[in-house]
Amino acid sequence: MKYQGQSALVLGMGRSGKSVAELLLREGARVTVYDRNPDCYDGLDARVHRAPSEQTPSFEAFDFVVASPGFPVNADAKLRPEVDIAAAFIHGSVIGVTGTNGKSTTSVLIYEMLKTDGKQTLVGGNLGIPLSDLTQQAADFVVAELSSFQLEFAHTLHLDVAVALNLTPDHLDRHGSLEAYAAAKARIAKLQTESDHLVFNADDPWADAIAKDAIAMTHRFSAMRPLDHGACIDANRFLIRDQGNEILSLPLEDLSPAARSPVSNALAAALAAYVLGVSADSIKQTLLEFDGLAHRSQLVCTRDGVRFVNDSKATNPAAALASVNAQPPPVVALFGGRNKGLDFEPLRGTADRLRAAILFGESAADLELCLGGRITTVETDSLEAAVAAAVARAESGDTVLLAPACTSFDAYRSFEERGEHFAALVRALPESRPC
Repeated sequence: MKYQGQSALVLGMGRSGKSVAELLLREGARVTVYDRNPDCYDGLDARVHRAPSEQTPSFEAFDFVVASPGFPVNADAKLRPEVDIAAAFIHGSVIGVTGTNGKSTTSVLIYEMLKTDGKQTLVGGNLGIPLSDLTQQAADFVVAELSSFQLEFAHTLHLDVAVALNLTPDHLDRHGSLEAYAAAKARIAKLQTESDHLVFNADDPWADAIAKDAIAMTHRFSAMRPLDHGACIDANRFLIRDQGNEILSLPLEDLSPAARSPVSNALAAALAAYVLGVSADSIKQTLLEFDGLAHRSQLVCTRDGVRFVNDSKATNPAAALASVNAQPPPVVALFGGRNKGLDFEPLRGTADRLRAAILFGESAADLELCLGGRITTVETDSLEAAVAAAVARAESGDTVLLAPACTSFDAYRSFEERGEHFAALVRALPESRPC
């Protein structure tokens, strides 16, 4: 066995940490785990050594170290991400998707297209299910959403198809600079071979630069200009072309609302699916029927002519800007939470679509400094107060949109918990119609 007799340290006992520890045990490794919270050790195999929680163990005593996503570590030759370990044990081809925004939606669209085409397919990674959980399941394909945290220390991760979506400032509190963040995500293509495929966004400078340096075969998509080869929007039609021949053509308005918001995700998924051999009919059916993911531009309900939309997953300014632009104006936007060291300046671009910006949470004062005087703002101290302020200002025909531009960690354990709280607050409004 590859890891027989080797000593491994696993940092962070969240779901992926526990999963990779179990995988390494199965492969014969001697496993030590560490978490600041010793309660996280509950349920672990008795063969796992539990390091004291007071201090992170020294790496010197171990052959390699697996850092869970988000666990703060400095670069070290012994570091391996969970996906590096797990991918080698996956049954079937592995498709990896990264980018600042749209990773989850694109990953699930590819998964649905493969499933519709009759392929035995699994999906996981940053989307919620660790790849280590999928190593004992049979599959033709495994689609993996990959974050910068999962990619930055990858050495052996091999992707048959990689998808590079876009890059905007994010996670600078972890990576320190935009350049370091970009380099971490670029590893999705650095580890490919000449027989692999890279699907990339020709409209994004970062993705375009990756493709120019790629070893793999490249396939481009664009929402901004027609292409003779690749996926694109041309004359308001959604197209896949192969050397000038139309493989798929349908009116843009026929796509489901979730597939159109934004359409670049659908273009990436459709092109990746085509590269993987999925039929045009299966791609088309998925684009027409896709319902979207929870907490991503999700309509909660309509109250007195006002639409309430939950986009709690919009955790950086670029994602929040795109979310506002995807809604019919006027919009009453809820911005706030914990900043990740990012500049809120892109949110100024929402001014002409907003009736007001309701600010909440830890970053409310910083948001006010950036937006005040340019946009009508209301500063509040909680999501409850923000929803109440939004309801007071919204008029029939408006959209009240939760698109925080920040993480949830000032008040919630996850963006999902924040989105669920928003939805519950909206549904509890007096005289609201059933949702």
